[in-house]
Amino acid sequence: MMEALRFYPEAVTFIPLATIRRERRLPIPGKVRVQRGDVVDAATVLAVAEQPAGVVIVDIARALKVPPQRAAAYLQRKPGASVRAHEVLARRRIWLGLRTLRVRSPVDGEVVMAGGGKVLIRAGMRSLELRAGFPGKVVEVLPAYGAVLETTGALIQAFWSSGVDFNGMIRIVTSGAEPLRARAIDPVAQGAIVVGGAWIEPSALEQAERLQVRGIIAGSMETSLLSMVRDLSFPVVLTEGFGRLPMHPGIFRIFSLYQGREAFVVQPSPGPDGGPGRPEILIPVPTENPPPLEPAGEVDLRPGVQVRLLREPYRGRTGTVLRISPYPWTLDSGLRSWCAEIQLDGGEGKVWIPVYNMEILRS
Repeated sequence: MMEALRFYPEAVTFIPLATIRRERRLPIPGKVRVQRGDVVDAATVLAVAEQPAGVVIVDIARALKVPPQRAAAYLQRKPGASVRAHEVLARRRIWLGLRTLRVRSPVDGEVVMAGGGKVLIRAGMRSLELRAGFPGKVVEVLPAYGAVLETTGALIQAFWSSGVDFNGMIRIVTSGAEPLRARAIDPVAQGAIVVGGAWIEPSALEQAERLQVRGIIAGSMETSLLSMVRDLSFPVVLTEGFGRLPMHPGIFRIFSLYQGREAFVVQPSPGPDGGPGRPEILIPVPTENPPPLEPAGEVDLRPGVQVRLLREPYRGRTGTVLRISPYPWTLDSGLRSWCAEIQLDGGEGKVWIPVYNMEILRS
């Protein structure tokens, strides 16, 4: 008798309390600055490396969003001037002066040439610093590359993030299914991570910029807002995807449980296939007795597993696997695929979905 086929869709984790271990690694060999047993905070430098920089071209016109012929008017460092890494090369005020776009030098060096909207910098060595990203304890040193950190608390694997690692206090401003609009964000949100349950409206981004929030976490947003998000001074994180999708109730419950605590958003390392991984939201919670390690490894699709559907007309819907077809079906597109019968959450019936059009939810 032939063994039944097994399917392993991508698994997404959101769990309110677990022991979490993360490998933090430099892209090139360097020098590790921590030892096993060290307690670190988010800003602790775990390892450093020196990378030859050579000549660096900085596209200031693109960063300032002006035509190349106008970029020179915004230069702060002229040819022949020395610059330090992170020093401002050019700046431009936008939004009636409410915000300033800045272009910073990525390296120490000398400005050699400026023209055509670009700046040419002759650089020496560039220092790369690997920071912890979240508070924890060093449980393993990765010689020449970094360390494995451990903490306890909540873990949420999100869908997308616009920015770098950041942290701030959690402030929930909407219900789980309510869109995030300007009126929900008041001055108390200044410096906090604003959490909205559903999708983001443009007015909310403008209000958040005025009040200088630390970041926004929401279920989703329209792709038409991407250009606006790139101009913001704070990062945006989506837990579900693009469009108008509400945050999963289990994820919203975790944020509600830890309202007022500090959350740390860590950008992903490359996934197993070399592509980008998922941004992760960690909410450290000290415990007397360490909770179990977070679920890890592949999970096979089987009856009883919770899933989220990835394609229309059920995109974003969640449910439970009832059974998997014993043979492939011919789809409307003409392709053949094994399918799974899903009981949709909310008592909205059963549907058959191709096994590759879903992801497993681990909570």
